[in-house]
Amino acid sequence: MNNLNIEKLVKLGLQINEAKTYLALLEIGKGTITQISNLSKLNRTTGYDILERLGQYGLITRSKIGNKQIYVSEPPSRLKQFLENKKASAERRLESVGGLISELESLHKKESKPVIKFFEGREGIQNIYLHTLESQSTIYSILDLDQYLPEFQNFGDQYVKERTKKGIKEKVLVQKNEKGLEFYNKIYSKSKHRREFTEYRWLDPKKNFSPATEVNIYDDKVIGVLVKPGENVAFEIQSKSFANSFRLLFELAWEQAEKLK
Repeated sequence: MNNLNIEKLVKLGLQINEAKTYLALLEIGKGTITQISNLSKLNRTTGYDILERLGQYGLITRSKIGNKQIYVSEPPSRLKQFLENKKASAERRLESVGGLISELESLHKKESKPVIKFFEGREGIQNIYLHTLESQSTIYSILDLDQYLPEFQNFGDQYVKERTKKGIKEKVLVQKNEKGLEFYNKIYSKSKHRREFTEYRWLDPKKNFSPATEVNIYDDKVIGVLVKPGENVAFEIQSKSFANSFRLLFELAWEQAEKLK
């Protein structure tokens, strides 16, 4: 029995013992539970359960010859139908999960104390941005693109596409520098749709301060992303009062910031 084929079948969704049993039956074409169990090196009790499942998948059939129960392998092309059925089943579950999530949310006990989470590395930083795609409110962002680019250029482009697709608005305070202008012109200036969901204002470059790469305020969360050399970390603080305080400070800065011309 080819171990590589077992691995491939497992990747397609079969359990390892299902893959062994299925391959054993393919090799002999048809056989009794004893013959199949001996070839797959599984006990008869386990073999019965597995063969029943393979029958439900449409990969084998069951018949009788005299008093003997015989299992017959279906053509390997039936694997495609097996996968199509799994896909359809997953799509149905996905459609129905919304109602269940709403019910479970009502049971979920949320802590009143602030919850702080840390994320490290490039993947961790990208993951924390994906959290904002669940926002139920406008995202308030303070951003220094001079620190953000070029490492996150492509990710930033894809993120903006997904955010505008979801209809999530964002107000952005950006350090006015060459990279900030370049990013805005590339991502927003030629797209009216994106500009409908994103408003930029510039922070005075003459002010002597260097912000974190980005700070986002949304719903009851504040996230910070730090990608300067030696940092490469992100954090998320979940606290309604903390987020409201940052939102207030953002609005004060927003009123003083330079509007796009």
